Amino acid sequence: MTTSISMRLLDSRRLTGANFLLPRPGAVMDISVADRERELLIAAWRLHAKRLLEELDWDEEELAVRPFDGGVSLALSAPEDGLYTATELNETAYEAARDLIEGSQRHLLVRAARALRSEYREEERPRLQRLLAAAREYRTPVVLDEDVLTLGTGKYSQSWDLFELPHPDDVEWRRLKAVPTVLITGTNGKTTTVRLLASIAKTAGKVAGVSSTDWLAMGDELLHRDDYAGPGGARIVLRDQRCELAVLETARGGLLRRGLAVERADVALITNIAADHLGDFGVETVEDLADVKWSVTAALDGKSRLVLNAEDPLLMARASTSNASLYLFSLSPSAPAFKAHVAKGGIGFTLRRGRLEYVDGDVVTGFLSVKKMPLSYGGVAKHNVANALAAAAVAHALGIDLPTIAKGLCALSNAANPGRANIYTVGGATFLVDFAHNPAGLEALMPMIEGLPAKRRALITGQAGDRGDDDIRAFADASSALRFDRIWLKRMDGHARGRSEGEVADLMRRAFVAQGHSAKSISSTKTELDAARAALRWAQPGDLVVLLSHEKRDKTRELLESRVAKGTQ
Repeated sequence: MTTSISMRLLDSRRLTGANFLLPRPGAVMDISVADRERELLIAAWRLHAKRLLEELDWDEEELAVRPFDGGVSLALSAPEDGLYTATELNETAYEAARDLIEGSQRHLLVRAARALRSEYREEERPRLQRLLAAAREYRTPVVLDEDVLTLGTGKYSQSWDLFELPHPDDVEWRRLKAVPTVLITGTNGKTTTVRLLASIAKTAGKVAGVSSTDWLAMGDELLHRDDYAGPGGARIVLRDQRCELAVLETARGGLLRRGLAVERADVALITNIAADHLGDFGVETVEDLADVKWSVTAALDGKSRLVLNAEDPLLMARASTSNASLYLFSLSPSAPAFKAHVAKGGIGFTLRRGRLEYVDGDVVTGFLSVKKMPLSYGGVAKHNVANALAAAAVAHALGIDLPTIAKGLCALSNAANPGRANIYTVGGATFLVDFAHNPAGLEALMPMIEGLPAKRRALITGQAGDRGDDDIRAFADASSALRFDRIWLKRMDGHARGRSEGEVADLMRRAFVAQGHSAKSISSTKTELDAARAALRWAQPGDLVVLLSHEKRDKTRELLESRVAKGTQ
C-alpha cells in the first residue's frame, strides 16, 4: 500500500565548520514536510543515514535534527575530506526514507552505498588526513578549503596546495600557531564594531586583518570591496602572513550555509539579537536566530572570552551555557543583568554621565568622554556608543590597555565608517545616511534622528523582497515615533527576490498611511539614486533627510559628496 505524504527538499549543503547543528563539519538538508508527518520522516531518515554511514566506515559520525514550522533540518557530521560525499549520503538517506514511507520499492540502498564508497574514494585525501591528525596532536590551528590547507594563522601560518601536501615529519610545527582571533556576530552593529576594533588595533601597533560585510582589509590596505562576512573572507585573512590580529565579522548567512571558519577563537562578541531575514533555512523566530548567532561560542574554550550585550534578554538567557569568561557591556550601569554581573566581580563596560567606564567588580575606571569620539556625534548616536563599548570590551579581553582603547575609539572618523550614521550638509540641509535595514536597526537610529535639529524631516527607505509582509510593515512602523513631512520609497526591483515589481514599496506605503502619513507625501522611485536626487531638489536649509542606504551605497555617497564639494544642491 502506498502512503501519500507531501515532502520536498528545500536545500542541501556542506557545512565546512562547526555550526548551530553540529560541533564539526558535515552536511545538512532542509526538508519541507507537514508537522504531523515530521517524526515519521525523521525516524526513517535516521535508519537509512546510520546504515549508509556504516557502509562507509564512518562509525564516529553523529546525526542532528532540528524541526521548524512546516519542515525539518537533517544533518550529519563527516570527515573534512568527505563533505561532498556527505551531502550525497544525506540526500540518499532522505530519498530512501521518502520511498519507505510512500511504500515504493524504487530505492536500492546497497547499490547507493556502493556508489557512495566510489565517490568517497575519489574525494578522500589520506595525506590530508595524516596532516590533520598531526595538527590535532600539536594543537595547531587549521584553515581548510577545497584547494588549500593552512596550518597556523596569520603571521604564524604556512599554506600548501592540497595536491602538494608535505609529510607531517617535514612540517615545522613549532613555528605554526594562531594569531589572536575575534569573531563578531549579532543582528546590528557588527561592521561598525569591527571597524572600531581595527582602529584600536592600529593604535596598539598591530596589523589587523579584517573580514566584514563591506570589505577585506589588512591594516591600512583595502584588499577587496564586497561582502566578506562569511568563512571565505575569514580564510583570506587567516592565511595572510601580515596579519597579527584577525577580526572576523561572522554573519548569519555564512553561519547557516557553511558554519564557522575557525575551530577556536580568543574572543567572541554577540552585539544583539533582533528579527532579520527570518524564514531562511528554517530559521523562523528570533529564538532560532539567537541559536544561530550563539553557534560562535562553539569556538570558545576556558581560556577564551565571550562579550555580550547585557541589555539583550535572549543573550542573557544563554550566557551561563558558555565555559568562556564573560564580559558584558551596557549603555546603562543599572541594567539588571549588568548590575548583577559586576556585583559578582565580573568585568563590564558601560556609560555613565557621558563617559565610557570599565568596571571590574568594585573598581570603576572612566576612560573616555563620548563627546571626544567622532562616531558618537557628541553622544547623540547612542547605537554607536554601544558599539564602542562592545569594541572596548573585546580589545580589553585581548589585553589592550584602556588609554590605547580610548585613542583608537577616537581615531576612527565618520568618513572611515561609510554607510553608518554619516552626516552630509548640502545647501544648508542635513543628510543622515545609514545602513539600517531592519526594525531594530532603525529603532537604534531614532534617538540620533530625534536629536538632530530639523525644520522638516524626510525619509528615504525601502526593503528587499526576502522578508515577510509583517516584517516589511514592522520596518515602517519602527519610524512611527517621528512624523516625516516627505517619504520616498525605493522600489529596489533588483532585490524583489520573488515578489512582483513595486510590491514591497506598496506594502510600506500602506503601513505609512496607516500611521497617519498623507498619501500625497509619499512617492515611489525606481532606485535609491532617484530618491536621493528628488530629496536634494526638495530639501531647504534647516531640513533633515534620513537616507537608509542599501542598494547603491557607493554611488549615493559619491552623489552627496559631489554636492557637498560644490556647495550647492
